[in-house]
Amino acid sequence: MTALADRLRRAHSRATMVGWDFSRLDGRLSADDPPWDFEADCLSALRTARTAADLGTGGGERLLALLARMPQEDRGTIAATEGWAPNLPVARRALAPAGIEVLPYDSEAGDALPFAPAALDLVMARHESFDPVEVAQSLCPGGRLLTQQVDGTEAGELREWFGGEPQHPEVTLDRMTHDLTAAGLRIEVGEEWTGTMVFSGAEALVEYLGLVPWDVPGFDVDDHLPMLARLDAGGSIAVTQKRFRVTAVRP
Repeated sequence: MTALADRLRRAHSRATMVGWDFSRLDGRLSADDPPWDFEADCLSALRTARTAADLGTGGGERLLALLARMPQEDRGTIAATEGWAPNLPVARRALAPAGIEVLPYDSEAGDALPFAPAALDLVMARHESFDPVEVAQSLCPGGRLLTQQVDGTEAGELREWFGGEPQHPEVTLDRMTHDLTAAGLRIEVGEEWTGTMVFSGAEALVEYLGLVPWDVPGFDVDDHLPMLARLDAGGSIAVTQKRFRVTAVRP
């Protein structure tokens, strides 16, 4: 138990997210993919958008990958936001060469969406919170919101093992479609999916929890050593994924 505890403490303490990069878990974490291709949807929409915003851009990795797949002449004016302070300088360094401004925005902290009314043809939000009313107001007539979200009840196994309650149980497809409709948008697509994420063992799991500490706030290896030892002894560790996506248009 002592050797395992030391290994898990080291794994958890060295796990620090920079941007939105899980590559350190390559080969130790596998995850199912939803049946839709959110990136392809965003790429298609970007090609015809004169003005677009990427909410919660992380370190800019995803947006740069999208831009690499389209000619420069097809790009409109693009801005990005990021709500996690450590990621802001990372995203700004990454996106500045592409001429993309990164603005601070955290809807959970009460920040106002930093775009003028009817200023955007496209808003993209992958796993990022936002105010539906503000997004609706920022879209011009015919403007489109594309969002993929993590259902607030995802990974219930983590709470069974380590305690606590879901941080955002209100984040569901039904709630989001209701709120977007109430904000004046027309729902074109609303779809949800359940899959599985598999860790190679307890070390990969605690490293993941270090990267995304909001999944189990206050997690401490020593508080949960008996459970972690049982999980590690069982081999691979499976956790339920839940995703949904919405496409909404301003009439």
